[in-house]
Amino acid sequence: MKKYQYVLFDFDGTIFNTSKGIFKSFDKVVEYYSLDVPDKSVYNTMVGPPLRESLSRVFKIPEKELTHAMEVYRKYYSASGMFEVQVYDGVIPLINSLHKEGKKVFVATSKPEIFAKQILERQNMLNLFDFVAGSDIEESSRVSKSDVIRFLLKEMNLEDKKDECVLIGDTHFDVAGAKAVGIDCIGILYGFGTKQELQSYGATYIEETPYDVQKLLCLH
Repeated sequence: MKKYQYVLFDFDGTIFNTSKGIFKSFDKVVEYYSLDVPDKSVYNTMVGPPLRESLSRVFKIPEKELTHAMEVYRKYYSASGMFEVQVYDGVIPLINSLHKEGKKVFVATSKPEIFAKQILERQNMLNLFDFVAGSDIEESSRVSKSDVIRFLLKEMNLEDKKDECVLIGDTHFDVAGAKAVGIDCIGILYGFGTKQELQSYGATYIEETPYDVQKLLCLH
């Protein structure tokens, strides 16, 4: 196995279970537009990709309404929803072990960067990461996972060290984003994705828990 020196973490479904606040925010959009969503399990497929994409793909919000629909979502999300999170068991020990071995640890998320930093700060976890990269708030220039990873690699001067980088993520969006940029991806099974999707998109490794990832990446 390669010796990875730079470890990138996805956010939703990888560091935190963010479903409670996100799902409540989706409820606000459904209520506002009187949408017919008989099975709310579809919300699981909307965590990870850019918000604009999810609202269009799943809720079928027309293009001309997307910006306003995002405002409806974020009115609740930015007020309280984004703080309704729970860190997954084992994630902090994993990060601490990575640091102990001298590795650099980053966040690479399609969530707006400002929200990711605010959540990490509220959870007293911002200092665990060497750099946090996310989308721009309007989701206009830095949107997809590949956009975010490229931005992070450029900012950290890692564009020539891709073979030393690995992304940890829970959905096929993470796997596809990593592959598009040319870095490996560890798919994890405790988040919102499935083993089948991670396999079908070609995750480099698939692990059950943060402790399994720790065994894969760390000597300790």
